[in-house]
Amino acid sequence: MSNKEGSGGFRKRKHDNFPHNQRREGKDVNSSSPVMLAFKSFQQELDARHDKYERLVKLSRDITVESKRTIFLLHRITSAPDMEEILTESEIKLDGVRQKILQVAQELSGEDMHQFHRAITTDILKKQEGKLKFERKHLNTYVG
Repeated sequence: MSNKEGSGGFRKRKHDNFPHNQRREGKDVNSSSPVMLAFKSFQQELDARHDKYERLVKLSRDITVESKRTIFLLHRITSAPDMEEILTESEIKLDGVRQKILQVAQELSGEDMHQFHRAITTDILKKQEGKLKFERKHLNTYVG
Protein backbone atom coordinates (compact mmCIF):
# COMPACT_ATOMS: atom_id res chain seq x y z
CA MET A 1 0.00 0.00 0.00
CA SER A 2 1.14 3.52 -0.67
CA ASN A 3 1.24 6.41 1.81
CA LYS A 4 -1.96 7.99 0.40
CA GLU A 5 -4.11 4.96 1.05
CA GLY A 6 -5.70 4.25 4.41
CA SER A 7 -6.48 0.91 5.94
CA GLY A 8 -9.42 0.31 3.57
CA GLY A 9 -7.44 0.88 0.42
CA PHE A 10 -9.18 4.19 -0.42
CA ARG A 11 -7.59 7.58 -0.56
CA LYS A 12 -8.54 9.78 2.36
CA ARG A 13 -10.29 13.05 1.48
CA LYS A 14 -10.11 16.37 3.33
CA HIS A 15 -13.67 16.24 4.64
CA ASP A 16 -13.05 12.79 6.14
CA ASN A 17 -11.17 14.47 9.01
CA PHE A 18 -14.44 15.96 10.41
CA PRO A 19 -16.97 13.89 12.34
CA HIS A 20 -20.07 13.23 10.20
CA ASN A 21 -22.90 14.16 12.56
CA GLN A 22 -21.23 17.15 14.15
CA ARG A 23 -23.03 20.46 13.62
CA ARG A 24 -21.02 23.66 13.48
CA GLU A 25 -21.64 25.86 16.49
CA GLY A 26 -22.90 29.41 16.15
CA LYS A 27 -24.63 28.89 12.78
CA ASP A 28 -28.22 28.54 14.05
CA VAL A 29 -30.78 30.48 12.03
CA ASN A 30 -32.67 33.18 13.87
CA SER A 31 -36.26 33.07 12.61
CA SER A 32 -36.94 36.64 13.74
CA SER A 33 -34.05 38.20 11.83
CA PRO A 34 -34.94 40.81 9.20
CA VAL A 35 -33.54 38.63 6.43
CA MET A 36 -35.63 35.61 7.46
CA LEU A 37 -38.73 37.79 7.79
CA ALA A 38 -38.13 39.16 4.30
CA PHE A 39 -37.72 35.66 2.88
CA LYS A 40 -40.90 34.54 4.67
CA SER A 41 -42.72 37.46 3.06
CA PHE A 42 -41.33 36.53 -0.38
CA GLN A 43 -42.34 32.92 0.19
CA GLN A 44 -45.94 33.91 0.97
CA GLU A 45 -46.09 36.20 -2.05
CA LEU A 46 -44.74 33.52 -4.38
CA ASP A 47 -47.06 30.88 -2.93
CA ALA A 48 -50.05 33.18 -3.47
CA ARG A 49 -48.94 33.88 -7.05
CA HIS A 50 -48.45 30.19 -7.81
CA ASP A 51 -51.84 29.35 -6.30
CA LYS A 52 -53.48 32.02 -8.46
CA TYR A 53 -51.65 30.69 -11.52
CA GLU A 54 -52.92 27.16 -10.78
CA ARG A 55 -56.50 28.45 -10.36
CA LEU A 56 -56.20 30.25 -13.70
CA VAL A 57 -54.85 27.11 -15.39
CA LYS A 58 -57.79 25.12 -14.02
CA LEU A 59 -60.28 27.74 -15.22
CA SER A 60 -58.50 27.80 -18.57
CA ARG A 61 -58.85 24.05 -18.95
CA ASP A 62 -62.53 24.22 -17.98
CA ILE A 63 -63.11 26.93 -20.59
CA THR A 64 -61.29 24.91 -23.24
CA VAL A 65 -63.28 21.76 -22.46
CA GLU A 66 -66.63 23.55 -22.52
CA SER A 67 -65.72 25.41 -25.71
CA LYS A 68 -64.74 22.17 -27.42
CA ARG A 69 -67.97 20.52 -26.28
CA THR A 70 -69.90 23.44 -27.76
CA ILE A 71 -68.00 23.15 -31.03
CA PHE A 72 -68.60 19.38 -31.22
CA LEU A 73 -72.27 19.95 -30.41
CA LEU A 74 -72.55 22.46 -33.25
CA HIS A 75 -70.95 19.96 -35.63
CA ARG A 76 -73.91 17.65 -34.99
CA ILE A 77 -76.48 19.95 -36.56
CA THR A 78 -78.07 17.96 -39.38
CA SER A 79 -81.76 18.84 -39.65
CA ALA A 80 -83.94 21.90 -39.15
CA PRO A 81 -86.03 20.66 -36.16
CA ASP A 82 -82.89 19.34 -34.44
CA MET A 83 -81.05 22.58 -35.13
CA GLU A 84 -83.04 24.82 -32.75
CA GLU A 85 -82.56 22.38 -29.88
CA ILE A 86 -78.82 22.13 -30.48
CA LEU A 87 -78.48 25.90 -30.80
CA THR A 88 -80.33 26.37 -27.51
CA GLU A 89 -78.08 23.83 -25.78
CA SER A 90 -74.95 25.41 -27.23
CA GLU A 91 -76.15 28.84 -26.07
CA ILE A 92 -76.37 27.45 -22.52
CA LYS A 93 -72.86 26.00 -22.80
CA LEU A 94 -71.49 29.31 -24.05
CA ASP A 95 -73.11 31.08 -21.09
CA GLY A 96 -71.17 28.70 -18.83
CA VAL A 97 -68.00 29.62 -20.68
CA ARG A 98 -68.78 33.31 -20.22
CA GLN A 99 -69.17 32.73 -16.47
CA LYS A 100 -65.74 31.05 -16.35
CA ILE A 101 -64.21 33.97 -18.23
CA LEU A 102 -65.75 36.33 -15.68
CA GLN A 103 -64.06 34.28 -12.96
CA VAL A 104 -60.76 34.66 -14.81
CA ALA A 105 -61.34 38.43 -15.00
CA GLN A 106 -62.03 38.54 -11.26
CA GLU A 107 -58.83 36.58 -10.54
CA LEU A 108 -56.84 39.01 -12.68
CA SER A 109 -58.33 42.23 -11.30
CA GLY A 110 -55.58 44.31 -9.79
CA GLU A 111 -52.85 42.01 -11.13
CA ASP A 112 -50.33 42.39 -13.90
CA MET A 113 -51.98 40.24 -16.58
CA HIS A 114 -48.67 39.64 -18.32
CA GLN A 115 -47.55 37.46 -15.43
CA PHE A 116 -50.47 35.11 -16.05
CA HIS A 117 -51.07 35.33 -19.80
CA ARG A 118 -49.64 31.85 -20.48
CA ALA A 119 -52.23 30.35 -18.17
CA ILE A 120 -55.20 31.79 -20.06
CA THR A 121 -54.24 32.44 -23.70
CA THR A 122 -55.32 29.15 -25.29
CA ASP A 123 -58.72 29.02 -23.61
CA ILE A 124 -59.61 32.49 -24.88
CA LEU A 125 -58.79 31.39 -28.43
CA LYS A 126 -60.84 28.20 -28.07
CA LYS A 127 -63.76 30.18 -26.67
CA GLN A 128 -63.59 32.55 -29.62
CA GLU A 129 -63.59 29.60 -32.02
CA GLY A 130 -66.69 28.19 -30.34
CA LYS A 131 -68.44 31.55 -30.39
CA LEU A 132 -67.68 32.05 -34.08
CA LYS A 133 -68.98 28.59 -34.96
CA PHE A 134 -72.12 29.26 -32.94
CA GLU A 135 -72.73 32.60 -34.63
CA ARG A 136 -72.11 31.10 -38.07
CA LYS A 137 -74.53 28.20 -37.42
CA HIS A 138 -77.05 30.57 -35.85
CA LEU A 139 -76.80 32.93 -38.80
CA ASN A 140 -77.24 30.06 -41.27
CA THR A 141 -80.53 29.07 -39.58
CA TYR A 142 -82.05 32.49 -40.20
CA VAL A 143 -80.45 33.34 -43.52
CA GLY A 144 -80.71 30.14 -45.38
